[in-house]
Amino acid sequence: MIREAFRATCEFCKGELDTGEDGVHQWTAGWVMNREGGGGHGISCPERMNRWAHHHCVVNAARGFAKQTNLFK
Repeated sequence: MIREAFRATCEFCKGELDTGEDGVHQWTAGWVMNREGGGGHGISCPERMNRWAHHHCVVNAARGFAKQTNLFK
């Protein structure tokens, strides 16, 4: 049973998730200074949004499988 304070809906599968579990992803946006030669600086200023997803849903989205609903599509 998930406590109400930690209950959220996955952005991808729309399933219920517990935001207190290890591996749950939270959407963030923010400022990162570019370093000379490329890459981001180690100090960033993220803004955390109230958007959540299961780890396996994020991995599937990164691999291009976010829209796949079964093995034949």
